[in-house]
Amino acid sequence: MKCLPGMGQSICCCIPLVYGLFPCFMVFVSTCFVLNVQLNVQLQSLCVFSLQPDLLNFKKGWMSLLDANGEWKKHWFVLTDSSLRYYRDSNAEEADELDGEIDLRTCTDVPEFAVQRNYGFQIHTSEGVFTLSAMTSGIRRNWIEALRKNVHPVSIPDVTKLSESNKENTFVATRQNQRPDELRLSSEVRTRKVELAGSRHGSFDYVELSPLSPGEDRDQRSEERRRWFEAPPGGDSSTTRRTVQTPLTEEQKQRLSDDIEAKWKELERLPLREAKQTALTCLLGGNRSKAGGENTAALEKQIQSLKMQLEKAKKEIEAQKGGVEGALPHGYISQEACEHSLSQMEKSHKQLLSELQRHHEWEIQRLRQEKDQLLAEEASATASVIEAIRAAHKEELQREVEKARTFQHGGSSGNDMLRRQHQSDMEALRRELQTLSERYSQKCLEIGALNQAAGEREKEVQRSQQDVKELMRQNQELNSRLSEEIGKLRSFMAGNGPSEGRSQAGEKNNAELEVLLRVKENELQYLRKEVSCLREDLQNMQKDKRYASEKYKDIYVELNNIKSRSEREIDQLKEHLRLAMAALREEAAMRNSVGE
Repeated sequence: MKCLPGMGQSICCCIPLVYGLFPCFMVFVSTCFVLNVQLNVQLQSLCVFSLQPDLLNFKKGWMSLLDANGEWKKHWFVLTDSSLRYYRDSNAEEADELDGEIDLRTCTDVPEFAVQRNYGFQIHTSEGVFTLSAMTSGIRRNWIEALRKNVHPVSIPDVTKLSESNKENTFVATRQNQRPDELRLSSEVRTRKVELAGSRHGSFDYVELSPLSPGEDRDQRSEERRRWFEAPPGGDSSTTRRTVQTPLTEEQKQRLSDDIEAKWKELERLPLREAKQTALTCLLGGNRSKAGGENTAALEKQIQSLKMQLEKAKKEIEAQKGGVEGALPHGYISQEACEHSLSQMEKSHKQLLSELQRHHEWEIQRLRQEKDQLLAEEASATASVIEAIRAAHKEELQREVEKARTFQHGGSSGNDMLRRQHQSDMEALRRELQTLSERYSQKCLEIGALNQAAGEREKEVQRSQQDVKELMRQNQELNSRLSEEIGKLRSFMAGNGPSEGRSQAGEKNNAELEVLLRVKENELQYLRKEVSCLREDLQNMQKDKRYASEKYKDIYVELNNIKSRSEREIDQLKEHLRLAMAALREEAAMRNSVGE
């Protein structure tokens, strides 16, 4: 009798090796292996949940805490079985930088509490009352349910105080310390499904463990062994018969035994946490993945060889193309060269047009800036002139008031002096008005001349525009003719044969076409230069026209200002004269009344 290594303490299979029944032994081993794996996994999950710390009895998340100053501060809270710890963030939790801790061993109640910020609740302990707030009502409800479990805490180890190795290996140490006859599976199994966040979903079976007497344990083991021996293997019957009929060598037996031991050692080293359990299909399907890897490597080699053949074929095609191009007769121009020269000409033409357009836009922008600057200067000058006119008018009013006062206090001598001064002012105003009228007529003549010059410039601009249009039309005609010549050249090159007479005629035509092409290119360059010169003349004329129109506007505005100022001054003098005449009439009436 021999016991299989690594099969767990709950099952011990007796294997007969002395009767030459090794094929039957292999079928039996495979069946026992699968059954024992399932049983051990169930036992591990049951014992881990029963004897390990409660891995689900902790909660993490963001909440706000009301401090002693009445301010809300956001913390990263971690709930354990005996305390509620809070950190600055999750990184601080990993670094164990604790901001504070609420002792839940003396917790009495966790009620909801209305706060101004979010959804609040309180933790009542013997140390005091702590007020917290969650982002949503659902988060608050989950926290309250988790905290109320600690009002009457269970004696469960703190999962946050255990290291990863202790969490994973606690079950192994506990199982080694127990005797195999101290545990049995009871008939009452309670199933509880625990849903984890994200894709972690699993179910744990809770079993009751109770000691058994040695007799009952021995009977149960014998009954289980009898069922395993009597149960048929999991594979097909025909496969089993073929397997039984095939004998195995000692080397194969030893290798199979080593593989079984290695698989059991790997299974025992697996972490016991539910989220990190490795599927048994991954361990049993190693040979299948190796075969798939060999097929993949073969396919990759075949793909590489096909790629090399494709590159080789491409190189041969390119070499054949180069040989065909190099076989042109002497004096001929290849089609690629003609297309290249034509594309270069089109590219240069497009570049020239884009440069002209950019220059035109730059000129427009500069003229707009100059216009804005001149308008600003004109506005400032107008404001200063208005202020000066106001000051002069104010001074003149003050002088008139002083004159009226002196006239009231003075006698006839004052009246005579006032009359003479008034007459002299009238003469001065007449002379000034005459001067202004002469200047006005002169400005009108200048404006007429400027209008005439502007009309001539506009006519010249129109003629220049017509010339530019004509040159553009000629340019298009030349381009079309050039394309026709190139087409004729291509057709001529395609229709020429290998005879000597045709080659000589082709050489002559080719030379003539080259000369014609150079002539056309020179003509095109000359036309481009002429177009650029005409555009520059057109721009200069447009500048002169704008300058003349702006000058005309300035002169017109200035004349209007002078005219309005003269009219205002004449009105003021008339008003002064009326006031003076009224004063004289009042003085004469006073004298007549005094004489009577």
